[in-house]
Amino acid sequence: MLDKIAMITFLVIYIIFLIITIFMYLVIVGASKCKTEEERRFEDEEQMNYLRNYKNGGKTKNE
Repeated sequence: MLDKIAMITFLVIYIIFLIITIFMYLVIVGASKCKTEEERRFEDEEQMNYLRNYKNGGKTKNE
């Protein structure tokens, strides 16, 4: 009896996590498709600035 309850509980939790994973994937893919070329360029510039600052030990231009 306990084995059946454990298996059903496991399946329910597994299905819930699977549904959450699918929705998160759709959100990520959908968010990247809705960006304009200007938004993509701006994000690339932000990432390059972050990597430059990280390479310099976290120092910013104002310091």
